[in-house]
Order: sequence, then structure tokens, then C-alpha cells
Amino acid sequence: MTVKRRSNSQDVADLASVSQASVSRAFTPGASISAKTKAKILNAAAKLDYQPNIIARSLSKNQSGLVGILFANWDHPKAAEILKGLCEAITEKGFKPVVQSANTLESVDRAFTDFLSYQVDGVIVFSTSPSANMSALCIRSNIPIVLLNHTAPGINASIITIDSTKVGRDIGNALLERAYKRIAIVSSDPNSQVVSGISDSLAETVNQTQGTRIISERTGIHGYEAGLQTIIDLWREDIKPDVIVCTSDYTALGILSGCRHTLNINVPQDLCIIGLGDIPAAGWTDHDLSTVKIPHNELVRTSVTTLISKIETQSMDPESIKLDAKLILRGTIKSL
Repeated sequence: MTVKRRSNSQDVADLASVSQASVSRAFTPGASISAKTKAKILNAAAKLDYQPNIIARSLSKNQSGLVGILFANWDHPKAAEILKGLCEAITEKGFKPVVQSANTLESVDRAFTDFLSYQVDGVIVFSTSPSANMSALCIRSNIPIVLLNHTAPGINASIITIDSTKVGRDIGNALLERAYKRIAIVSSDPNSQVVSGISDSLAETVNQTQGTRIISERTGIHGYEAGLQTIIDLWREDIKPDVIVCTSDYTALGILSGCRHTLNINVPQDLCIIGLGDIPAAGWTDHDLSTVKIPHNELVRTSVTTLISKIETQSMDPESIKLDAKLILRGTIKSL
């Protein structure tokens, strides 16, 4: 049996009566080529069962055309949506995503070792960061890194996150305007720079008014059931909060359920509850949860745009971009 030779770009060019460079442009996203010429080339390619050799093209351009995505927080309520957005945005830019998952520093660095082996052109990391040594190796290899939803001092990486200081200030001002006095903060990740930014700014804002203070900070709490247990525990304390600020809407909804169905606490007159994330359930009529809307789509677009710009300009200079997150006041906080 005779093995048929694979068609190449010159075969397509000959059949379509165009140059080999035109064939290359026809298969390059965003390249300048007329619709008529591109259609003619694609028709010739279909007749010849031709597919461009991505590996050969990457060698000639000194780029692999691959972008690494490292995910480390699958508990995030928008995890699937964020990953989908990253993959689609990267593909639209003419690159191919390579996705890995990690949950420890060691597995993060192993994933980066794989990315280096694949010779990716850049990496976007969601909710974690590589070690300083691995970051330095990426710098030496001219592989830019973008951290999404995470900050890491000492790591040479661009950081795309929300303005947590402004979030904390906005929450603090809303509470002061309504004369709330005793604030509890309930968070999932004690090491999150976003969480600490919100907490520090909130404390700084409310401490300017005498008699208003943070009375409790509880960490390692995430999810509906954990929130339900947390309000039961807090209500056993001698000094009870009149505000609970959560770093997760799911946790806040568990607290809200405990107030209504277990402890008979009047929300918002006796207790204000504020979440973070604005998941769909937060806006349901039965919940009407006050929360902070995170601009996830904009965070994703900005992360990809920033990384591709670094790749194309061969820049390793890190940037820090903070996007606005909007405080949404609903039925779990007093009206003015």
C-alpha cells in the first residue's frame, strides 16, 4: 500500500495560484488578507486535506503559540466561567491554552516545570503563585507571568485583581452611615492578600468613628454549612456582632439561613450581612443579599490582554492593575 504524501503549503499555493506567504496569512488569525483570496486558499486546502504545521510555524517564529493556565481554586463559585473565559480569550488572540491544576506550592512549581518543557510563551495563574525561584527561572527564560485574583510580594509577575482597599472603605462607609457598631469578619483564606486588603481598609475606615470596631475575625470558613455553624457560634458570644462581612456569598447565605430559620435574628435590624462575589443566588428575592460584585469578565480580559502584550513586546516588566468592584446594597443592610 502506497502512503500518500502529506500536502504542504506550497501545494496549496500552487493549486490556489497564490504565493506561499499568502497561504501562511490565510491560516494566521488577524493577518491581513482579502476575504476572496482567503476563501480561495481555504478551498484549495480542503481539496488537498491540508493542515498547517503548527510546530514548524512556532520554530520559525521562535514562539510556541502556547499559553499556560494554572488553576488553584476550584472552590471559587465562578471557577468554570473564569477558565472558559480565559481559554476563549487566549484562543481569540491566536494562542492555544495549556491548562494545569495545582493545590500546593510543590504542585504549582511542578506545573511550571511542565510549562517550561512545553516552551509556553507566557502563563496566567489563578489564585496562587509560583515560588520565587521558579519565578526567577521564568524571567531568565523570558516567560511573562500574570497573577489573576492573587498578589505575591517578591514575585516578578503582573498582578490583576480588584481594588480591595476601596472595597473595604466602601463597606466601612456604608456601615457607619447606618450606625452599625460591632463588626465580625468571616473569611475562607487567611493568606489571601485580597481578603487582608478588604479587612485592613474596613478596620481603618470604621476606627475613625468612636464606638465602632472589629470585634471578631474568623478564618478558614467557606460554604453554606460552614456559614450556618458560624452564626450559631457567634451568637453564643457575650458580645454579639451587629454586622458580619463575609468573603464568600455562599458563606453569607449560610449565615442568613441560620439567622432566619435557627436563631430568629432580625436581618437587617439586628444584624447586617454582606457577602462577596454577587453569585446569582445572592440576588434572588428570598435572599436579597448585600454583596460586592466582582468584575470577573473584565478581570479575565485584562489578564489575557496584559499577558499577550508582554509576549508580543518581549517585556518582563510587571504591572499592577486594580479594577473597581461595586458594593451592592440589598435587603440585608438597613435602608438610610
